[in-house]
Amino acid sequence: MSTNRSSALQDLRVLIVEDNYILAESIQWALGGMGCRVVGPAPTSERALSLLATHEVDAAVLDIDLRGCSSVPVAEYLRSQGIPFLFLTGYDSATVLPEAFHGQRCLNKPVDPEEVADALSQEVG
Repeated sequence: MSTNRSSALQDLRVLIVEDNYILAESIQWALGGMGCRVVGPAPTSERALSLLATHEVDAAVLDIDLRGCSSVPVAEYLRSQGIPFLFLTGYDSATVLPEAFHGQRCLNKPVDPEEVADALSQEVG
């Protein structure tokens, strides 16, 4: 782990929105081990928005497709609040991301939690 990434992530409050339990847990474990304070994980947009109503966050990791539902409402809220985030997807990001989010950082699954940490540190750094 690089010192720059470590310092960028230290005490960062990160919302994880991911419906795959194993991936959500591995990202939570990896980010927690790097000093992040994880909010969630939330398996649905509704749960994520509920968490955002009661928890302050500094950044977020959003799976685009949550069992047929979209995390775009969460992304729209985060963008409106100026909170950095990145998307995860198992699909072609060019076809699943709405045009308003083209250019937003998106990592393709399967994804290594270290890759998520690197991308997150760049988004907040």
